Amino acid sequence: MQHRKARETQSEAGAELRPLAPKTRGRRPQIGAFAVGTLAALAGCMNTDANRALPPSVVAISETTAPLYEEGDTKLYQVQTQVRLPMKKPTDDEVKALGKAPPFPRAPFLNASDVQYEVKFTLTNLDDVEHNVELLVDPWNEFARYRPGVVVSEEAITPNYSGFDRYYVVPAKSRIEGSLTPDDMRELAVDLATAMNILDHPPATDGNAIQAGALMNRAMNQQNRSSVFDPLLTPYVPAVIPGLVGFDLGLRSTASMNVAVEVYVDITDITGSKMATIGGTDATFGPPGRTIEPPPPPVSN
Repeated sequence: MQHRKARETQSEAGAELRPLAPKTRGRRPQIGAFAVGTLAALAGCMNTDANRALPPSVVAISETTAPLYEEGDTKLYQVQTQVRLPMKKPTDDEVKALGKAPPFPRAPFLNASDVQYEVKFTLTNLDDVEHNVELLVDPWNEFARYRPGVVVSEEAITPNYSGFDRYYVVPAKSRIEGSLTPDDMRELAVDLATAMNILDHPPATDGNAIQAGALMNRAMNQQNRSSVFDPLLTPYVPAVIPGLVGFDLGLRSTASMNVAVEVYVDITDITGSKMATIGGTDATFGPPGRTIEPPPPPVSN
């Protein structure tokens, strides 16, 4: 079984707790309905070709959600949705001019230094009891998409770490607000690039050398920051870091519940040339064709 990290609670992550507004008799509260309308109106006023607030993305675990994994008495519920970022794809001529940048097939068109993202989220609990829920963000760049997967053994079902992976305790009939800062989002870009390099150039498997899957989990660990030297990970951090072109937003729990997450993404195109023009015909990146995940640990004899 892989080592599990100690995840942060909502207070450690800087999230803010707010009670739900009283609900109208006979109606269920609507998740973020007022926020959606207000922020969407503001987004329409502030959007430019260099600065943009995307429409909200929502995903929820409901009482009708079937378990993703089930082993004995252990159940794992997980839901995900795609969040695409409106970053331009290069033209054929632009691709030819990009050159090389190992370990990637070519130099990235979008570099992590070209753009800044901030992701604001609201977790909403519609039930009469508090719930523990895990907020997940798994990054994409123009070359690959990260999908952690799980390690299933006779003893347990152990999810690998997502790029952003934190537990929150959401009180009954309440919501929690928080954000992934531009530094957090850049770290996701670095961690994905590092994981790609580890998978393509795995460490030796003899002696006590760490396995590729464990090393990829180490890169995704919330306690890891690429700005701090790590003798195991730093050699795998590429010199060039591709920027993010999207991510998978998810929730995970071990119990049935009615909890949703709603996110808003603010984008600043530092170069002024990498975000698709509003109302234009620019081609944008979709989900990458390659999906990577940590390989399972070797089976001991």
